Amino acid sequence: MSNLSENRINGIISDPDLTTMRQNVQDFIDLLPKNTSLTDEQRSRFSSINVANKVFAEDVLEESSTLGTEILPAFIKLAELEADLKVFNQLDSLENALNNALQRLQDAKRIAGHEAFGQSTAIYNAVKLASDAGIPNAKAAYTKLKVRFDAQGKSGGRPPEELT
Repeated sequence: MSNLSENRINGIISDPDLTTMRQNVQDFIDLLPKNTSLTDEQRSRFSSINVANKVFAEDVLEESSTLGTEILPAFIKLAELEADLKVFNQLDSLENALNNALQRLQDAKRIAGHEAFGQSTAIYNAVKLASDAGIPNAKAAYTKLKVRFDAQGKSGGRPPEELT
């Protein structure tokens, strides 16, 4: 159970801030290069680039810039390779920033969920004690709330920590 006196997230995200955050995410998506959505089949078929492959591509670009047309055919466009590497590096930088932001978002969500479930479990235990003591209205609330844990005992899960 969470420490009930510790409440790391004490408040909510205001509706205007939530709207701004969603709009910023959408604006970010809208600024990504067009035609960059893949199907599941394309995701499995397209090669990803690791550090060694990126170094190789950079070396190819560097070496190719000194080669003449007697080695490289005219249909090879070095400017496209250069642009692809540049946008890869830009997107890689953005991905790192977004991964950090996503981790912060997931951490905040986990804290909020942990605190909400901890408080809920404490309240549930108080309702159970009240029901056991015959306090009016407690039995109906307990009967409704205990459903969450009834199935858990049958599947081998642990019931919530109860006060004894």
